[in-house]
Amino acid sequence: MMNPSKPGWIRKYFSLLDNYSESLNKYSGALLSTDELFYGFLQPTGIMYGFPTSLLFLNNDLMADLSSEEAFKILLLEGLILTDHLNKGKFDIKSLEKSLEEFVAFYEETNIEKAKKGWLNFKDLTVYEKLESIIAQRVDIKTSFSNKLWTTYLYNSLVFHDLILYNDYHNGVNAVELIAKRRRVELDVIKIIALAANADGELAEEEEAIFEVFMASASLNRDEREEAGMYWDGKLSLETVDFDYERSWVLNRYLMEIAVLTVWSDRLVVDSEREFLKALTLKLGLGVDERDKSFIAIQAFVMNNYETIPFLQGKKDTELLMEGATERWKNILGRNKEKLAAELKESKELVALIRKSTTRDLSKEEKEKARTQLKDLAKTIPSLTLFMLPGGALLLPIVLKIIPDLVPTAFRSNQIEAEQEEKKEDEKQ
Repeated sequence: MMNPSKPGWIRKYFSLLDNYSESLNKYSGALLSTDELFYGFLQPTGIMYGFPTSLLFLNNDLMADLSSEEAFKILLLEGLILTDHLNKGKFDIKSLEKSLEEFVAFYEETNIEKAKKGWLNFKDLTVYEKLESIIAQRVDIKTSFSNKLWTTYLYNSLVFHDLILYNDYHNGVNAVELIAKRRRVELDVIKIIALAANADGELAEEEEAIFEVFMASASLNRDEREEAGMYWDGKLSLETVDFDYERSWVLNRYLMEIAVLTVWSDRLVVDSEREFLKALTLKLGLGVDERDKSFIAIQAFVMNNYETIPFLQGKKDTELLMEGATERWKNILGRNKEKLAAELKESKELVALIRKSTTRDLSKEEKEKARTQLKDLAKTIPSLTLFMLPGGALLLPIVLKIIPDLVPTAFRSNQIEAEQEEKKEDEKQ
């Protein structure tokens, strides 16, 4: 049994890694960019939101015996492995120690964390011992917070930024630049939280907790903390945030989802908060679909995990989540209405499944068939690539119910064709 709280756990981890290749091939790279694959693997695990719900490569049954901190240790290691895979095309187990040395070099060169020897350890550390020391320090939860939904989600989500930086490190960005970028992004995340919290003119208790969590997690100096405080006090606006540095799609998506989480921390989004998210979308240079998909991704994650998360009490939260997901999908599909209608006219089987779903629940096999066909539509309607990611299947019933209202002409067209074919068959007989 692997115990991430005891020395030697990383060696044990690799001895258990027998389905690695299968796990890495669960998404087709044909429709998704490297950034989208990176996000698609990691977002459902909860590492972005500070609450680990699943592992990447090991059996999820292990989660039942792990504390949140232990699960985070494994997830961080798996995130580093994934980044290696996406950049190198493979993670070569035979040259494992070289990859582990790269992980250690990244952390130590960028001053994020350095390996530490124990009091009684006078020998040089192996690469395994160094990485275990670094990961243990990185995920250590030094402060306890009240047991509230978004606070508990977010208390360790800055660890996700490590993986974004490691991806930059792989792409040749030097350590000095990465150190500077890390400080800027951490401060910008806190500014976004403060601005999102102030968007409705009221600072909720949940929002204050999120702000305090990130302030405690970030490595800001005194001036940066004072600047962050000015945003929290409402003295500075979104216009004064300067995003004049290179940002990947993943980083933009991360910044957007942190804003969505903050706005949504009380499960209610008012008009002024919607306007703030629109303004932030423009500021980050994202499309409207990206903002809506950020909402949907978070909703899918929570809906997919609410039964295993003890602080999601009752059905009220999940009902609100489902309602919000419906509105977002109406927006996304509505923007692609004409293209969707044209594609559906060529997809008689999918239309039949959608029509059937309006009167009864589809079987597991029918749902998978509908999801597969929607994935095929993603080749011409990129918004539907969400169905290629975990959580997308959870939203399938919502989408199947929305489509007939949005594009009834496609259904009428197929119905007429079906009736004409039936008539021809009758005439032959």
